[in-house]
Amino acid sequence: MHKPFSPQPPLSRVPAKRLQQGRWRTSQEELAREAPCEIRLQGRSFVLLMVTPADLEHLARGFCLSEGVVDDPGQIKGLSLGQEHLPGMGAVYWVDLELAPGLAKRARARRVAPVATSCGMCGLESFRDLGRDIARVESSLQVELAVIQAQFRAMERGQKIYRVSGAAHAAALGAPHGELLCLAEDVGRHNALDKVLGMALAQGHDLGACLCTVSGRISMEMALKAARVGLPLIGSVSAATALGQSLCAELGITVLGFIRQDLATVYCHPHRVLINGRPLDPPA
Repeated sequence: MHKPFSPQPPLSRVPAKRLQQGRWRTSQEELAREAPCEIRLQGRSFVLLMVTPADLEHLARGFCLSEGVVDDPGQIKGLSLGQEHLPGMGAVYWVDLELAPGLAKRARARRVAPVATSCGMCGLESFRDLGRDIARVESSLQVELAVIQAQFRAMERGQKIYRVSGAAHAAALGAPHGELLCLAEDVGRHNALDKVLGMALAQGHDLGACLCTVSGRISMEMALKAARVGLPLIGSVSAATALGQSLCAELGITVLGFIRQDLATVYCHPHRVLINGRPLDPPA
């Protein structure tokens, strides 16, 4: 049954029993809401994502760019949103994108199965499709480590869904002088990144001049997304995987992990990280 598009709140309150200091008490718990969202190209289903039902327009635009469905945001000619109700599931959502001629057919040729989050890998027909035709990131961006750390603290302060539920990832984009440009949350770390990329595109930001912070590990899929959109620097509270680091090193992306108030690990391309105005030396 079709309904007017009206996303649910990102949090859902449920009754529960909580054990504290050896005693049970009744509580009301805030849970991060997740729902299926179907990305459609020219009216036909392309992928099915599990998402936090908010900022779905930004998610769809960011997904198309970071997954290589389009090579330029201008190739997205139109977008519509809708929702339906499924028995036992509740609200489900869809975003339908109108693309420049030939792009939908090209995208479908690459992907043959549904996915759970916008990880960039599930559903591809062959591992040979991974990383195909991705150019090395070229950017003159340099940023003080203190600015990167400050952006991460600002992202943490802005994680409203996570703070209440403990079950959401975040991604943020910032300017090298310290301004937080946009922030997004989602139950999936890939979705959070796609949402924040879509927000940046809508606001006209140059991704090649932005630093990106995320709450989850920097794995192969996150590295490929960053490279496709030209992000020169990405940092996380967690680590990079070996393949994520290797891809970023090859594709020219600076990667930081374990960002804290007085901690950080720089895995590759340290020249973009400044300490009191001087580029960080490469590892010995």
